[in-house]
Amino acid sequence: MGDEQAPAPPPSRGVQLSNTVIIAGLFAIAAALAVQEFIGGDGLEPGHPAPPLTMTRLDGSTATLSALEGQVVLLNFWATWCPPCNDEMPELVAIARAYEGKGVVFVAANQEDADDARATVGPWLSRHPEVRPYVVLTDPEASAAFLVQALPTTFVINAKGEVVQIARGQVAGWRVKKWLDDALASP
Repeated sequence: MGDEQAPAPPPSRGVQLSNTVIIAGLFAIAAALAVQEFIGGDGLEPGHPAPPLTMTRLDGSTATLSALEGQVVLLNFWATWCPPCNDEMPELVAIARAYEGKGVVFVAANQEDADDARATVGPWLSRHPEVRPYVVLTDPEASAAFLVQALPTTFVINAKGEVVQIARGQVAGWRVKKWLDDALASP
């Protein structure tokens, strides 16, 4: 026999499976780090583009968040059954009315299941008619895209479509006004 060596035997099934598990684990870690980088730990963070959002108006027509680009958007995720949502809504509506002429659009994105929303939003609006022009219905994917973890959650989105402020939980009106003023003042 010469100096040639016999070829190495192919890896066993167990070794192949181990390599597959290791590679899958590395991909999972990379994906988790990418998601962590995007959401910043507690949800969508300021500085990121707002995710796409399709909304259903009460008349059944649809609207998109991208159609509002060029305006500052005050986006509030809420539900009729949520006491803090109900507490802050009158002040948000008053702010919306005061800022409409300045280029701000208020969107009150109801987060109830579609069947529940049809049964509850109408009667709720009969008691709170001032909110009607701002209410849209969204599906669970909307709150998932915005990484909403609690209700109410309020976002200020600048004219470029970037999230600039977030309030998780009830937010003070003075704070919302400051955020809107800042968003309107920035280029």
